Amino acid sequence: MKNLLSCFSLFLLLLSPAGAQDLREALKADPYLASANHHPYIVPEFRDTPAPKGYKPFYVSHYGRHGSRYHTRDAYFAGVDLLDSLRDAGLLTAEGKALCADLHLMRDASDDLYGILTQLGSKEHQGIAERLYRRVPGVFSQRDRRQVLVVSSPVHRCLQSAANFNFAIKAKAPGLDIELRTGQRYMAYIAHGDHNSAAVRSTMKHISDSLIHADVRTGKTAARLFTDPSKVREKLGGEQKLQEFLYDCFSMGNIARCLDAPQADPLSHFTLDELAVFAKIKNAQIAPLYCHSRETGRIVDRVTGAPLLRDFVEKADEALRGNGRCADFRFGHDSGIGPLLSIMAVEGYDADGPMAEAVNWWPGWKYIPMGSNLQLIFYRKPKGEVLVKVLRNEEETRIAAVPSFSGPYYKWSDLRSYFLRRIAD
Repeated sequence: MKNLLSCFSLFLLLLSPAGAQDLREALKADPYLASANHHPYIVPEFRDTPAPKGYKPFYVSHYGRHGSRYHTRDAYFAGVDLLDSLRDAGLLTAEGKALCADLHLMRDASDDLYGILTQLGSKEHQGIAERLYRRVPGVFSQRDRRQVLVVSSPVHRCLQSAANFNFAIKAKAPGLDIELRTGQRYMAYIAHGDHNSAAVRSTMKHISDSLIHADVRTGKTAARLFTDPSKVREKLGGEQKLQEFLYDCFSMGNIARCLDAPQADPLSHFTLDELAVFAKIKNAQIAPLYCHSRETGRIVDRVTGAPLLRDFVEKADEALRGNGRCADFRFGHDSGIGPLLSIMAVEGYDADGPMAEAVNWWPGWKYIPMGSNLQLIFYRKPKGEVLVKVLRNEEETRIAAVPSFSGPYYKWSDLRSYFLRRIAD
């Protein structure tokens, strides 16, 4: 796998006016950035701002998206059979055959493992947990706070993520009393999915289809992959079907870096210009589902973000009253972490724009990759306000609407009032 840290410094460039060129530069460093929320977790390089004098961490509230996984269903690879038929008809070039072979490797590796966490995904959550422990070891060694409550989506990959995370914490602090709860009843706040209404999905599909038909240029791509592009176009049912098929080929392969060996490299068969178009389409598809957009408003904030944020407030209140708990850990999906960060309006999630330009104002690989997480770390001293530091993907972040107490540290009373206002809006 390429060194993902080498391109991390490029991410902020996407917020500049020259976004198209900066996107190509980022993709040059890592073509799989085009996969957005299908990109593996990017381990940040971070430094902690020291807490105000006298303040010590005592409680952590966490939400983690599951780690890197296989595609969720075999339908993702439906296009492989079509590539096989084109190959058998002599319509694939050497490049087309190489793409077909890479996608076969991916499908074979995924057989009977659809939706399951990969070993990379397991290591991602182990690493997040170990870094949390190193960051605030004192939280997990308090005599009067030994309890940890873990609530997970019942979906297998989330339970795997929870297990890996908590095994890593338990290895560092064996005296912890960890309780795991899971089941469909918890999905009402872990990742409430009703925001994905027919209207939202219809709007998303209309705009993404429009982008595919407007921006996917088949000429050079088809000539590189097919021996007779006109016959392929005819076989598929016309130009628009060819455009959709090329995007499907990208979609089949965009999760390749999340998989374990064998390491296929399907996106290597596309140019930077082609990947930039695919990235634009992919980000347009996920913005209204996991964040927001001008076309769909903030439905996810109200329907999905609000119940989850309310759970953060309620569990923090219980911890501050003295329930013996040092941490609340939650494990779910992109459909949970995205709306949560959106309703909080943390840095990056406070931006807004049209779906078609989402890659510029909300690039998915930066804001919602596999393993995305939120951590609220609570601090106190014998006399004084309880303070909270907000971490997004382990990095200190800010909430512009709330006045800071000191640097990235906020008064819990201020954050709590703000959260309740956001829930009530």
